[in-house]
Amino acid sequence: MKKFLLILIIICFLSANSAKAVSIKASPSEIKIETASDLTRKEIIIENPGNSVALFELYLDNFSDFVKIKPESFILEGGKSQKVILEIKNKETGVFSTMISVVAKPLSEREFKANAGVKIPLEIRILENKSEFWLASIFKNFEGLFKNQKSLIYIFSIIFILFLLGLLMIKKKKAKV
Repeated sequence: MKKFLLILIIICFLSANSAKAVSIKASPSEIKIETASDLTRKEIIIENPGNSVALFELYLDNFSDFVKIKPESFILEGGKSQKVILEIKNKETGVFSTMISVVAKPLSEREFKANAGVKIPLEIRILENKSEFWLASIFKNFEGLFKNQKSLIYIFSIIFILFLLGLLMIKKKKAKV
């Protein structure tokens, strides 16, 4: 009888170790956006650090009328990641705070059926005067161009030339008057 109980305890111990739930890793863990442009995008990376395949669903607790998540759901294998884009279409000025909920559901029939979830805090500051920040929003959208020094010099040279041309046009108009 003692051998039977010992074997039963060992089997229970081994089977308890095999029960694994899905897990989630999100980067960044907190999002703060300050914008004055009409359309702003922010990238989030969602990762499945576990070994099993899972369905991931993302949704906003509030403000889904002007903040969109693309894609809202996807399937990830263990160890894989997915880029998710937040699109903010400004409709009014102010500070908006909400949470992005990320839920992972196991797809395998053999997996322990426990869902995992995280909440990512999201704060959006929509600035009033959009014209003051037009240059900053242009550079923000083209941040990939600034990876090397030559492209940065090239872009600032173009801006400087356009500035000089603008000054020349103003002087010509004043000379005619």
